Parts: sequence; structure tokens; C-alpha cells
Amino acid sequence: MTITVEIDNRVRLLSALLSLTTWPEQEQGLKPHGIHAHAKSTRQYLAEAEYHPAVIGMQEALESGESLSDIFHYSCALNWPGLRLRGKDAPEWASSDWPAHIRDFAHSMRIDELWHRDRAAWSNAVEESERALEPGDPLGLLSRFFGPLDAQLVFMPTLCYPTSETLGFRDGKRLVAICPPPIAWGTNPPWPYDDNPGDTPRDAISTYTRMLLRELLAAYPDETEAARKTPLPVPNTFRARHPDWIDQFQHLFVSGVTVLYLQETFGSVESDAYLLMTNKTHGSEVVSSVAEILTKYLDSQAQGKYTTFIEYLPAFLKSLRVTEKLKWI
Repeated sequence: MTITVEIDNRVRLLSALLSLTTWPEQEQGLKPHGIHAHAKSTRQYLAEAEYHPAVIGMQEALESGESLSDIFHYSCALNWPGLRLRGKDAPEWASSDWPAHIRDFAHSMRIDELWHRDRAAWSNAVEESERALEPGDPLGLLSRFFGPLDAQLVFMPTLCYPTSETLGFRDGKRLVAICPPPIAWGTNPPWPYDDNPGDTPRDAISTYTRMLLRELLAAYPDETEAARKTPLPVPNTFRARHPDWIDQFQHLFVSGVTVLYLQETFGSVESDAYLLMTNKTHGSEVVSSVAEILTKYLDSQAQGKYTTFIEYLPAFLKSLRVTEKLKWI
């Protein structure tokens, strides 16, 4: 297995703080779904701390517009169990006294007792994740798009919040994905991480791809700016949800790479199921075209024509527009 599964108490602590903010209601407002029993018990256990300064600090971070991935990246700046800054500069959005408030929250609310009480559920989540992530070579596929990667892929299951969104951030050479269990039908509790072969690997590869793509585009600003001048062939509904070109491209590219990984690892059953779901979400079959063109890139890359995807980006955009246009002829 090329992905390491871990539990990080600093991440669990931020997740507990998030449970007392407005985030749980926001999640359910977007899409009602069942949550894990530990998420429910966390809110009940910590109910009296709703207005603790540490919780207010988390709420302020949310309202500042920071992404959840950036907020949870703050965990890397803290040591454990001391919960003091590890000599790293704190992000500007975080107040200088937030570590002290987090420390007081953890000690006064005895959060470790809650984790100990629910330790069986957390152990199960780790074992399920390890089984789910055993197949495949995600680092091998990612290196063909982004070049040789001196990186460790880390997967952290979370049974608290967020319950419907996978987060990702880089911590040195570690690419960290924080992932809730798969959402079940209706308001039923989530499925185990290993319930369906493709669900957890899909979330993991999507998160790692998204992180690496952002870094790649940031490393090549001229090429990225030139690419932005080429409109992507997406429906108006998709464009309305994602008005920024980078956001549009990220959704298409990540979905395409995920299709290829599922095909490579599990075969057409899982990749076709994901493709069907993604095309329905995007309101078109453009991701099918993306996957086909990325397959051509991998063929050319294997022949030594390209080192990383950034070299192929202009050809990719041209091919995608032509392929989508031909569908209407």
C-alpha cells in the first residue's frame, strides 16, 4: 500500500471545534445526509463549550472566507500534546491567542476522554481505510502527470466534521487527505470506508490530484495564464456554479484523472460508475472526453514525448474543444 493511514489528534481537535460552529447546519442545508454516531456524540459531549473562545476562533476563520483545507492545515503548526506553535509562522487569519484557546478547550473539555470512549469506532475506521486503499499505485500514476514525486501520501479518516467534504493540504513532503466515510442513501449513517471498492480510493486520488494540480499551475504562471484564454467547453449551468476558469479546469482534470485511476485499479465497473455520476453532476459528458484525452497524454508520455502535463496543456485544451464540438455534428 502506497498510502499511509493515520489518526492525528490535532486534526481531530479542529474537527471537534468545527462541530460547534455553524458548519454542521451549512452541510445539511446543501445536502441532507446521515452522519456518523461519533459526530453526533461529539456535539452532545461538547455542547456546553459552544461559546468557548476556541470555537469562536474557528467560526471567525470560517467567516473570513478561508477554505476548510487551509483551516485544517493549521493543525501542522501545532505540536502534540502541548498544542503550542512549532516555530512556524501562524497564518494571518489566525489570531495569536488561538493556540492558547485551543489548548484550554482540549484540557477543560477533556476531549481525550471522548476519543477514548469511541476508540473502537476510530480503530475500525483505520482498518477499513487500510483495506480500501490497499490496491493500486496512486503515486505512480500521479508522477506521470506531475513528474517524479518525493512525497508521502497520507490518509486521515474522520468520523466528526466535515462529514461530506474531503480536505487536503501539504505538510512538507506529506500530502494529507482528510476524508469522512462515504455518504449513505437518505439520512442513513455513512457506509464503512471499505464498503464499496472504489469510494475511498476515489476520494483519496481526487484530493491528491487537486493539491498537485494547484501546485503545478502555480509553478507555471505564464503557461497557466495563456491557458485561461481558451474557454472550456462546459455547460452554462456548470459555468454558473464555477465561474472561475481555474475552478472549472480543476474539476474536469481531477475527475478525468480519477476515472483513469479507477479504471487502472478496479476496472471498468468502478470507473464507469464514477463517470456516470460525474457526467450527471456536471450536466454533460465532457469528463468522458477529458478521460479519453488524458489517456492519449499518458500514451505520449510513456513514449517520452512529455515529462509533465504542463507541457501537454495547450494540446489538451485544443483536443477537448475539438472533441466536444464534434459531438454536435
